[in-house]
Amino acid sequence: MAIAAMLVTASSAYAGDFVTLRDDLANLNAANGGLIVGANNPFRDPLYLDATSFTWLDGYSSHPSQLIATSISYSANSGSGVLTLLDYRINTGVELLPGVAQATVYDFVFRDSSDNSLVFGTRYINQINNNQEVNFLYRYGFEGYETSAAWLFLSDYDLRLYETGRTDDYSFSSTVAYDADAVRQKSDISVSEGNPYSGLFLVKTDATDYAFGDKAIGYYQAGEEGQAVVGGFIGGFVPTVAAVPEPSEYALMLLGLGVVGFVASRRKKQNLA
Repeated sequence: MAIAAMLVTASSAYAGDFVTLRDDLANLNAANGGLIVGANNPFRDPLYLDATSFTWLDGYSSHPSQLIATSISYSANSGSGVLTLLDYRINTGVELLPGVAQATVYDFVFRDSSDNSLVFGTRYINQINNNQEVNFLYRYGFEGYETSAAWLFLSDYDLRLYETGRTDDYSFSSTVAYDADAVRQKSDISVSEGNPYSGLFLVKTDATDYAFGDKAIGYYQAGEEGQAVVGGFIGGFVPTVAAVPEPSEYALMLLGLGVVGFVASRRKKQNLA
């Protein structure tokens, strides 16, 4: 709750922005910049965006675990922007331990007004006080795309983004292997520890479109306090490239336009007769 108080009361410039995630290293750590490490102080957290205003979706603005914003205005080191909601999914009854409906996971796609980029958002809501926690969240589908990461604070129960990088590792090792497909987002989301919700964790990409994929969001409990080492993934939004019409489709489009023009021309002549 201490960080919540800091984030609510702080009002001047913040340290954060969307931080580019390196994709030119075989192994990632904080020293070589492959892993970006956050901070408990919002003035020193390179990943923290300051949300200046929200527009909430009807029916999703009262309870901290059910917040869905149709637009989020933010300020960052590079300037300001507005995240406009394009799509969202709510995944209920997500299991961590087999047979235990541990969490609700929110899946978002936004458009950032600052550069017109797509931004994928994740919010993990741990709902059961059973000493089970999530140490790592993942977004998948980024092979071949550039990525950058940031996070936003939505409620007094949101936990910050500790660290991020392009890996699918679920250990606490200081050096991890690069994975082109995955973006890992480290936190410690636990009801029993008083941190039941993640903040809104964001991944920006140069992909031009999105689609549904069978593997979009991952989560892992890494056994930090002796719990079971377990995890899984769910389907959701993944980046893609907007479809380009095939040459045959262009031909059909031109033919259709020609037919429309011909019909319009005949009608005009008939009206003049």
